[in-house]
Amino acid sequence: MTTETTPPMNGSFHFWGCSDIRESLGLRADSERHLLERLESVPQESIYYHTVRCLLRRRVFPTPYPDDFSTWVANEARDVTLAERLAFHSPFDFLDAEAFRQHLLETLDDHLTRLPAAPAAVLGKPFYFLMGHLVAVPLEIVAWDLRSLRKALAQVDDSSLYYHAVEAIGRLGNPRGDFAAWVEDVLRLPSLARRIAEIDPFVMSLAGVRARLLEIVDSELALGPSA
Repeated sequence: MTTETTPPMNGSFHFWGCSDIRESLGLRADSERHLLERLESVPQESIYYHTVRCLLRRRVFPTPYPDDFSTWVANEARDVTLAERLAFHSPFDFLDAEAFRQHLLETLDDHLTRLPAAPAAVLGKPFYFLMGHLVAVPLEIVAWDLRSLRKALAQVDDSSLYYHAVEAIGRLGNPRGDFAAWVEDVLRLPSLARRIAEIDPFVMSLAGVRARLLEIVDSELALGPSA
């Protein structure tokens, strides 16, 4: 569950933060085949939690695999080939959650079909399916122009970066993300907005997202008063 709130596009940019409350589904997978079977029926919210919401937990350091499924397959099932295939696409590459679910199922099924023998049960930890409930809260941080946006980006909590750069795309229906949308629609800086929208949170940590945002905004500010 997510608070359906996004910054107004008719003036100042109001920052929000968030926290995630986890809920266990009481389901687990003990093998790659079992993972496939569970993915056929678990709620969409669980798939979202393990592929998008996990970015909220990856704040400081990027990891070799961007989501919980590929990480488990690599670390516990010890199947790097499948892990790399699962990690190749993000949910944002697909039209909707069901299309992404189908992609995961097809990838798993194709991989398992190609194996010469049925994979053994996982010797590591089972995969436990969870769901998240995101609680969003307004922050007393507002940007009116590019310089105040830059100042805010440097000081807000990582959860705010996640909320505006990731959750806005995944749940709030803003395909550009809140920062890029505001920069283009309010500040009228389409080139800068495109550069911001190109940041891929699935290949870096939230700290990396912040660093890239600051780098892009700084380069725009260096152009002079017109920025």
